[in-house]
Amino acid sequence: MIHLTGQNFNAPEIIQNMFSPLVGVISSPVANEVCARNNLSFVEILQPFAKLLSDAQFRDVTETSVSIKGLRLNFCDVDWRPPQTVLARKMLNEAVTNAHNEKTKFVTIGNMDLELPTSEPWFEQWRETFLTVQFPADHEFTRHFLSCLIVLSSSDPNIIESAQKLTQRVQQMQSVTPQKLPKWLHPTNVLNSYVVLHDGSLGDISKAQQGYELLKSTFGDSKCFLVQINSLDPNVTGEVPDYWATYIKRQPKTELQIDQLSGAKTPQDAISMISMPNIQLSVLSDAISSTDSASDIPIMHPLSPVQENATEAISSKFSVSSESIASQTINANVWGGSEVDSGDQTAGHGGCLNSMDVENLRHFVQDYTVRALIPYVEQLVAQLSEAITNKKGVSKSLLSATKRWFVSSKPGSNSVNQNAVIYTHESSELQTRKLADLYFMFGHYNLAFQAYHQAKRDFNADSAWQYYAGALEMAAVSAFMLGTANRKTFDYMEDAIMCYLTVCKLQQFATRATLLSMECLRTLRMYGEAAKQLIRMTSEDADLRSALLLEQASYCFLASNPSMYRKYAFNIVLSGNRYSRAGQRKHAHRCYQQAFQVFQSRGWSLAEDHIQYTMAKQAYALKRLEEASRSYSHLLHPGSKQSAQQQMVFLKEYIQMHTELIKRNTEIGLLALTLPQVSQNSIRVLLATPITMVSGAQVAASGTDIKSDGADATIWHKMEEMLVATADPKKAFAFKPTRFLFSKEQPAIENPLAVQGEPIEIAVTVFNTVKCSIALNGIDLLWRLQLENGEVLSNESLYNNNEESSSKAAVSAAIKTSCVPSVLLDERCEQTIYFKITPKLTGLLNIIGVVGEVVLTAEPTACLLGMLRFETSQVKVKGKQGQQTTQMIMDSKLNIKIRPAVPSMSVSFTQLPRNLMAGEILPVTVTLRNSGIVPIEQIYLCCDQPRWITLTEVDTDVPLSILKTVKDLTNEKLSKDRELRRQRVFRLLKHENATSLKPQECATVPMHIQAPYQSGNFNLRLLFFYTLPDGTSSTIKYRLVRHNWKFQIHDSVYSTVTCVISNTLTGELGLDVAVKNESNAKLFASNDIYVNSLGIYSTDHNVNSNKLYITNQMEIATETDGARYLPLGKSMNFQCRLERNTSKLTSDPTKLLYERVSFVNIIPTINADIAHVHIPSVHEMYGFLAKHETIFFNTNINADEFKTLITNSDTHTTVILNWAAQVKLNEKDEVKRLVAGQHFIQLRNLYESCTCLGVQASNAIIEIIAKPQKVRSIAQFALNDTDAQPFEVFADEQRWADEEADDDAADEEQADDDDEVSFWELNTDYVGKRCLLLDESLTVAVK
Repeated sequence: MIHLTGQNFNAPEIIQNMFSPLVGVISSPVANEVCARNNLSFVEILQPFAKLLSDAQFRDVTETSVSIKGLRLNFCDVDWRPPQTVLARKMLNEAVTNAHNEKTKFVTIGNMDLELPTSEPWFEQWRETFLTVQFPADHEFTRHFLSCLIVLSSSDPNIIESAQKLTQRVQQMQSVTPQKLPKWLHPTNVLNSYVVLHDGSLGDISKAQQGYELLKSTFGDSKCFLVQINSLDPNVTGEVPDYWATYIKRQPKTELQIDQLSGAKTPQDAISMISMPNIQLSVLSDAISSTDSASDIPIMHPLSPVQENATEAISSKFSVSSESIASQTINANVWGGSEVDSGDQTAGHGGCLNSMDVENLRHFVQDYTVRALIPYVEQLVAQLSEAITNKKGVSKSLLSATKRWFVSSKPGSNSVNQNAVIYTHESSELQTRKLADLYFMFGHYNLAFQAYHQAKRDFNADSAWQYYAGALEMAAVSAFMLGTANRKTFDYMEDAIMCYLTVCKLQQFATRATLLSMECLRTLRMYGEAAKQLIRMTSEDADLRSALLLEQASYCFLASNPSMYRKYAFNIVLSGNRYSRAGQRKHAHRCYQQAFQVFQSRGWSLAEDHIQYTMAKQAYALKRLEEASRSYSHLLHPGSKQSAQQQMVFLKEYIQMHTELIKRNTEIGLLALTLPQVSQNSIRVLLATPITMVSGAQVAASGTDIKSDGADATIWHKMEEMLVATADPKKAFAFKPTRFLFSKEQPAIENPLAVQGEPIEIAVTVFNTVKCSIALNGIDLLWRLQLENGEVLSNESLYNNNEESSSKAAVSAAIKTSCVPSVLLDERCEQTIYFKITPKLTGLLNIIGVVGEVVLTAEPTACLLGMLRFETSQVKVKGKQGQQTTQMIMDSKLNIKIRPAVPSMSVSFTQLPRNLMAGEILPVTVTLRNSGIVPIEQIYLCCDQPRWITLTEVDTDVPLSILKTVKDLTNEKLSKDRELRRQRVFRLLKHENATSLKPQECATVPMHIQAPYQSGNFNLRLLFFYTLPDGTSSTIKYRLVRHNWKFQIHDSVYSTVTCVISNTLTGELGLDVAVKNESNAKLFASNDIYVNSLGIYSTDHNVNSNKLYITNQMEIATETDGARYLPLGKSMNFQCRLERNTSKLTSDPTKLLYERVSFVNIIPTINADIAHVHIPSVHEMYGFLAKHETIFFNTNINADEFKTLITNSDTHTTVILNWAAQVKLNEKDEVKRLVAGQHFIQLRNLYESCTCLGVQASNAIIEIIAKPQKVRSIAQFALNDTDAQPFEVFADEQRWADEEADDDAADEEQADDDDEVSFWELNTDYVGKRCLLLDESLTVAVK
């Protein structure tokens, strides 16, 4: 039979195989038994060898020899009949159903990568089956038997008698008039050849040769052949491959489970998948019963020429819907009871053949073709040519002659039915067609084209349109095979297809012609014309055929240049629809899947939804639940343009689908939920420190916040590095920072380490992608714990009804989880869910996802329990140092190693207000508690901004900036890194022995914090470090506790200090001081400032406690107890005098501040004294004056910058302003509190106004212009020897800033009063101009 599947044939080979010479075979029963030993019939045993390996020579009537390349014989049993309509449709349906190809290829078109099947075996199988089930027609002879092989066995007792009986039977078939099946090309002269099969296992071949000689003497030498098979030794297994596997096409048994691939089991089930035509079962049963009851009456096949009226064939009850089994409601899985069972389908083939037998079979086909068949055909061609020549030009009748002249040369819609013309077998027209078919089958395409062309003209003249269409069809194919195809020959095929369709109403022949034309056009790269013809052959009553042809048309559009991918997508969708209507679910799903690749991400949201919805339906029917879930997920994606009502329907169907699945399969476990969706990039894991139990007056260390963005990670890591280096400076190792928080921005290259019994926090954001409200109830974290002994525990078993209760109890005790029980997700909103888990066992903990029940709030009964799985992302990691390569590894933040319990230290602090005043100093008590059972050896503290904290018992070293004023540090061996650590790292609870904190012991450390002078947000980071005793843990050597103080700093005291020359004769200096309460009235309910005292830190001067002048005290208020204070927004001014410090430092450098600091009381009050009792003294090295004088090195300072800062001198005078305040904020339940503060103002130059934030911008009323050769430094001014000579006037020119005064007049007036200049001084801190006389007993104030 015809074999076109799986051979990768090109178009000429396909055509050659379709129209190969048909050789009939009839076998004796004994011969059948010989072949049956190989699980094959004689026809089947020849199939792999039917093609000649060498070229054959064919001579035409002119004795011209033509080489026949690749000639293939089509062997067929003479008793074979095309299947009846119902079975034929079933075969066509199953041919498509059973053909699959999972292999795909990628085709790049523009910016698209389309995944397409590498081949379409379903189409090839359907085409092969379609051509096979066709009945031979009278208008062509390619499907008629050309010759017959009579197969005998050497074991026949009377081989001549058996041959004569079979010959007689064949002759009866050939002599039937009118012809019935089987049909013969030239029934009056058929080549009957005889084949003697010898079973090689019987050994003796002499008997076979005797019988063979008898046959030759009886029937002729050229007609008899001897073939030996079954020569394999019975004790040897098969030595030849199974050549026959791809050729044997037997009907599959009903046990094959293909109901998931093809249509529904019953017609009623099909309605739920796709709307299909309803056919009454009674009609079908009547048809089947009538077939059974009248088995002796041949059934009229719709393709059979016996059925003269073509319209009757189309309207027959067996052809209600052409090939579509779905619309016929005939399903092979239910009603296909009559199947061809020829042997065991699972057994191999050729089991008794050896390689010599295979060569015998090949030689027989070659020998038969050359010796018998080709000479017979050459003789037949000569006879036909002579007969045609003798009858040429003779008209059959006067009517025919007239019609040749007057009838239209083209068939039209009003053309006479082709059956009005009946030709006899001896007519010249049919003889011409028969001759053309012979030429074509044996590769003489030139003469074939001429004969077809002549036949075409004759049939056209007789208006025999079916014959005419057939001649046109073959003429076009002949031209293609000849290589001379042109537009005219293409029009032949087009006319043939249209004639079959419109005039003859024979769709089966139009389909065949279209298949032939498709191969020709695609070979010539005429894809557009091929697609047009394929689409034309679609019809509403032939779903399966339409689906296949539409799919081929779509591939034509894709292969065209330029590629028409939109037409491809459109037609592949139509193909999927027709596949679905035909019940071919798998192919429908595949087509829609291919189409979606084009439609996706192109803005056609509704088209995408349609495709995905259909894919979901088909995938569910195919029980591909993961694919169905993905399709439903697309329908619920955030960018969907569907209405809320439609999305609710999608969601309900999604829930119902999975609910039904769980009912069918109770062991399926937790389903992966599509909604809500997990923001995979939002997953964060925090290895939290143990919870510190504190009282109401204490606050625990803040640790790391899981919401932190990690922007300060570099700061924490640098602090940790300094702590590690301080704790063990001799140990050289590559520092690796401890990480607590893991996220997308901070992935885990290695498994994070957690401690048994300590909490782990996990945060994940889920979002609702649909326009309807949903809820997630019964939330829990899904995890899997692999213990160190290899045992695996998972809380997934808690949701499995098949698990034992003891196992569930063990899982529940392994890890404790806490989280919110449910979240409500409104339309397109998101929620972050926080989990806290505490592992009680050690091992490898894998966080899988979130488990919960999705509930549609509008319909609470629609609920589905499932899980939201976490995905592991990839991280790009740089190669080793010096390498430019990068590699991708998996993020391990969800795979946590749980280590055995280790000692832990809890840290707590005194509660502090969040809102502080600039410069405020607060006492803090740090409480350290050893919560473990082993001692803690070393405890350190590191602060990122040590300027603003001080530790009373620890911070006693003399800063280098103070020490260098009394000691030359140029030759000192100072280490930059060591000084950095000394400034920021403090040893706590240092004892003589190594132990700092015993088990369960609690200790306190006093600390003070000063608020910065700049208003705004202020973060103070503290990192506690403690080491573990040796042998405690192999992986954890030390532990850390983080605390981050966050304050809001508000403006309070604003003070400006200017150093002036009070007496130019004596060189006495004075300080002009302005103080203002700049607290925000909107923020503070009250803020009374007490300006307590003023001091200076200087190597050259002390403050003169006897010379204090309050020059502006009009805004100072007085309390009921007599205490004087500065209200909100008020200011005051005062001046004090400085005196020379003649004493030299003789004591220890740690007492240096005692020698250089002096104070004068401004407005002393009891409240201020009480407040200042709790702040560190400025005379101590742990005081904030020493902190202010310290130069804190930047962590990224280089060695040269460090050396420069150490060696360079920065001589200055620091003013200390001690103040206190009664503060109450404008907040509910806020109480008034007494605070103390200090402002430090550094002065370097005369007449330079400075604040605690630095030099103030110049806004003085009077400018002091120094001489170029003079300096303004206070320190150099103090070096002048005023006892030797009067102090030279520092300012030689003063100008009053009076815009109305004339500049020249001002100069003259200043020259006149030059003698009095020294007796006046300048005060720019008051609104008016005022002078202070040298006579200190008299004070003049200008209001």
